[in-house]
Amino acid sequence: MKITYDKEADVLYIKFSDNKIVDSEEKERNVVFDYDNEDNIVGIEILYFVKKYKKEVFPVFKEIEKIVWETDVITA
Repeated sequence: MKITYDKEADVLYIKFSDNKIVDSEEKERNVVFDYDNEDNIVGIEILYFVKKYKKEVFPVFKEIEKIVWETDVITA
């Protein structure tokens, strides 16, 4: 699994495999699932991640946000 964040686009992407993406589906507003040819989830894209989730999901997000804005892309 690989997690990347694009601060300019405010998009978090969680990649589960390197399989080719053949289909995508917006499961809920601004959350897109990518699928391979066997309908396995290849990745999940969360649009407007910081804007939408920093207050609800990350009570300690101030420190994480500082790290994000000091680097180009975070991968884990």
